[in-house]
Amino acid sequence: MFVFRIFLLKGTNKKRVVNVKYFLLSFILILFIKSEIFAQADIQKTVSYFSKTPELNQASWSVCAKFVNNGKTIVALNPRLNLAPASGLKVFTTSAALNILGEDYRYVTKIFADGGIQNGTLYGNLIIVGFGDPTLGSSKVNGSLPLDSLMLNWVNAVRKAGIKKIAGSILVDDRLFDDIPIPRNWYWVDLGNYYAAQTGALTINDNLYKIFFRPGKKTGAPAEFLRTEPALNGIIFVNKMKTGAPGSGDNGYVFRSPHDSLAYLRGTVPMGYKEFSIKGSLPDPPLFAARYFTEALNKNSIAVEGDPGRIKTEPDYSKMKLITRTVSPKLKDIVYNINKISNNLYTEQLLRTIAVVKYGVGSEENGIKAVKQFVAESGVDTTGLNLYDGCGLSRSNTITAEMMTDLLIANTHRSWFPAFYRSLAIAGVKNDPGYFTKFGKGTPLKNNARIKGGFISGVRSQSGYLKTRSGRMVAFSLITNNFTCKVKKINKIYEKILIMLSKIK
Repeated sequence: MFVFRIFLLKGTNKKRVVNVKYFLLSFILILFIKSEIFAQADIQKTVSYFSKTPELNQASWSVCAKFVNNGKTIVALNPRLNLAPASGLKVFTTSAALNILGEDYRYVTKIFADGGIQNGTLYGNLIIVGFGDPTLGSSKVNGSLPLDSLMLNWVNAVRKAGIKKIAGSILVDDRLFDDIPIPRNWYWVDLGNYYAAQTGALTINDNLYKIFFRPGKKTGAPAEFLRTEPALNGIIFVNKMKTGAPGSGDNGYVFRSPHDSLAYLRGTVPMGYKEFSIKGSLPDPPLFAARYFTEALNKNSIAVEGDPGRIKTEPDYSKMKLITRTVSPKLKDIVYNINKISNNLYTEQLLRTIAVVKYGVGSEENGIKAVKQFVAESGVDTTGLNLYDGCGLSRSNTITAEMMTDLLIANTHRSWFPAFYRSLAIAGVKNDPGYFTKFGKGTPLKNNARIKGGFISGVRSQSGYLKTRSGRMVAFSLITNNFTCKVKKINKIYEKILIMLSKIK
């Protein structure tokens, strides 16, 4: 047993007493963390202690952990408190998609010719029909072709069909999803940036582009706009970008509303680079796809006479010639990308895809309805489930830690659970593509905990699974809102709680 004696000099202020108290509590907590075995009561006391620390005493936070095999609660603090989960919400959407679509589901993008072919000339148009594939023209998921490789593949298919000239246009059909490309509750500051890329039945190149700048020679100097990759037509950039301090990273933002041709570039890019790029969201991905394909055909000596555009009449594809079809990777591989690197666009695409399958219309509202129905059918209490998107970017989304934990437990009984489990970030593993490669390193969490994290301003969540000393699986969820400290301090608190869970006897 340790005995502590605190000698306070006359005139010692109250703040010093409080600091000493927290020092001692922290010291005792470290002794707990280093011990080999924990009782559930120890964990509950530790969680209660954290509620009184400067990091969390003014925040809203909740903790819930249960044994997977019997649903018994191990630790709980405000488990039914409605909180924003940030990207932790992707667990709900990807689980619903795996259940409704199936882990082997594939998207198919089709190209049709709506006219006859005579002497190498197509007297009509080529129509690209989108069915919601988020990976089209992307290199992020194994099995999908990057943009230029995809274009070459399409060009070769056109050539194989005997077409040497197109006396028409490249048109796009993106009607499968509704015409509201951005969730209503997203912030204005996010809309023009890659992580808030708009959705649609026809996406391309992850619906993003890069903007290159030449930083100035001193902090605060203008950063010169250089170019975009790929090149864009029909968008005007108003460059207000400044130069930040060396090592300050990407603090640049693109301010642009959906379908708007005017984009303001604000913020900073770091000094010390010859070129530095940030990523923006394409203003009109379907039309960009039509333009890019038109350019690819012309560069490969297949002349296209008309301008790219959208279909204007109701097509009858049963009477048209199918030129080619592009098949996506399996859904389980798309979900792997979503949960490992927290891909917002892909998640929103899944939300609208399940909306089509369940209700016939690819809208945000129908997708949310499908997710809520799935969660309820999983035996989870949905009281407090308020959804405004599928990816968690909206601060208006709310769930509870217990709701998340119960859904994670329900998922273990699904046939697609191995694919879902594989998609979660692995703690402490260097070559894992998730964002937890240093989390729990050198502790029992390494190569044990599987985590889906979430972070937006003032929100941090971690949810997933871990195994105890005896091999029992635990489902957990930790969610904090309205904290004012640095997020790394919240991460450290979470890490200590999860280490204790892993050491349950």
